[in-house]
Amino acid sequence: MDCNAGNIGDSAVQRAPIGHSSSDGDFLRYWSRSGDRASALAAVRTRTEDAIKKTGIGLRLSDENFCGYDLSEFSLRRSVLNRAQLHRAKLDLADLSEATLICPGLENASFRGAKLDFTYMHAIAAQVCNFDDASLRNVIDATGSLFHGCSMRRTRFDNAVLSGVLFYQCDASHATFDGAELQGTTINECFLPLSSFRLAKLNQVTVTNTHLAGCCFSRSRGESLSILRPTSVNELALDDAYLPYLRLQKAHGHIMAKALNAPFSDFSLSNLSNADLEQADLTQGRFLSVNFANANLVGAVLNGASVRCCQFDGADMSHASGEAISITESAMRAANFSGLRARSAFIRGCDAAGADFSRAYLYRSVITGDLAQSMTLTRANFEGANLIQSYIAAEMTDSNLEAARTAYVRMNQSSLHRANLSGISPFQASFVKTDFSDAKITTFEPPFFADRCPGLGPALKAASDQQNDASNYLTEFSSLMRRGREGST
Repeated sequence: MDCNAGNIGDSAVQRAPIGHSSSDGDFLRYWSRSGDRASALAAVRTRTEDAIKKTGIGLRLSDENFCGYDLSEFSLRRSVLNRAQLHRAKLDLADLSEATLICPGLENASFRGAKLDFTYMHAIAAQVCNFDDASLRNVIDATGSLFHGCSMRRTRFDNAVLSGVLFYQCDASHATFDGAELQGTTINECFLPLSSFRLAKLNQVTVTNTHLAGCCFSRSRGESLSILRPTSVNELALDDAYLPYLRLQKAHGHIMAKALNAPFSDFSLSNLSNADLEQADLTQGRFLSVNFANANLVGAVLNGASVRCCQFDGADMSHASGEAISITESAMRAANFSGLRARSAFIRGCDAAGADFSRAYLYRSVITGDLAQSMTLTRANFEGANLIQSYIAAEMTDSNLEAARTAYVRMNQSSLHRANLSGISPFQASFVKTDFSDAKITTFEPPFFADRCPGLGPALKAASDQQNDASNYLTEFSSLMRRGREGST
C-alpha cells in the first residue's frame, strides 16, 4: 500500500463526524489528528475496551495505513495490526500489549516507552525504528523477525520468545533479555554494553562483531553459543552459565566466568588475561593461541582438554583438575599448579620456568620436548608432588623436588643441575644421560637405573653416611654397564 495515499483528504477525514459505525482504522486516524489529545486518548481507550468486552480482541486494524500518524499514548491493547503500514508512525508510550502484528510495515517508526508485552510479532521487519525504553516482556512469538538499525536502549525483552530473530546493527545498550528464548538467533554488528541475558536460553545463538562490554550472561543456558570477533568483552559475565560447546574467537578483554559450565568449549585467538574462571568446568575444551596470563583458574576442571600455543604466565590453576590434559608449546612461567590433579597429563615443549607444581598429582604424566631443553622447568617447584611412573625429559636446573614421589619415574636426558632432590626415593627409577651436577641428595635408595649421569656419583658421596649403600650400588652398576657396552655397535 502506498503510504502517501493514507494522507489524501486527511483534513476532510478530520472534519467528518466519526461514529461507532465507522471502521476502526478511520476512527483511529480521526482521533490521531485531533487537537484535543486528552479527548482523543479517552475515545480510543473507550472504543478499545468496548471491543475487548464484545469480541475478546481490540481494534481491527489489519491492512490499514497509518504511515506518519501520531498514535502516541493510544490504548491499542489486543489490537490486530496484521500487514498494517506503520512507516514513520509515532507510537511512543502506546499500549500495544497482547496485540497481533504479523508482517506489518515498520520503517522509521517510533515505539519509545511503548508497551508491547505479550504481543504476537511473527516475522516482523523493523528497520531503523526506535524502541528505547519500550517493554516487550513475554512476547509470545517473534520467530523469524528482523530488527535492522534499530535503537533499543534500555528495552525489556524479559521472557520473550525471540527464536530465529536477526538483530543487525542495533543499539541495545542496557537492554534486558532475562529469561528470553533466543534459539537460533543471530546478533551481528550490534552495540550491547551492559545488556543482560540472565537465565536466557541460548541454543545455537551466534554473536558476531558485537560490543559486549559489561554484558551479563550469568546463569544462561544453551548449547553452541558462538561469540565471534566481538569488539569488546571487557567485564563480560558468564558466571554459573551452562553453555556446552561454547565458542569464543578473537575476543579481547577481562571476562568473569566463575563456575561456568562449558564442556567441549572452543576458545581461540583471544586475549583473556586476568580472566576469572574459578571452578569453571571446561572438560574436553580446546584452547588455541589464548592468553590466560594471570587468570584465576583455581579449582577449574580441564579433564581431557587440549591446550596449544597458549599463555598461562602467572595464572593460578591451584587445585584444578586436568586428567589426560594435553598442553603443547605454551608458556606457563611462574604459574601456580599446586595441588593440580592431572593424572596422565601430556606437557610438551612448554616454558614453565618458576612454576609451582607442589603437591601436584602427575601420576603417569609425560613432560618432555623434542629436545629436553625445549621443555623448561628451571626453578620449578615439585615439592611433595606425585611423579610416580611419569616420564620427564626437561631442563630442570635449580628445580625443587624435595619429598617428591618418584618411584618408577623416568627422567632420561633431563638436567637436574643444582636441583634439590632431598627426601626422594627413586625406587626402580631410570636416569640416562641425566645431569646431576651440584644436585642436593639426601635419600637416594637403590635399586634404580643410572647410566652416563654426570654429577650423580659425587652427589651421592657428598650425601650423609646413610647413602654409602647407594654410592656403592652406583659404582658397581656403572662398572656392569661399562662391561656391557664393550664391543657394542
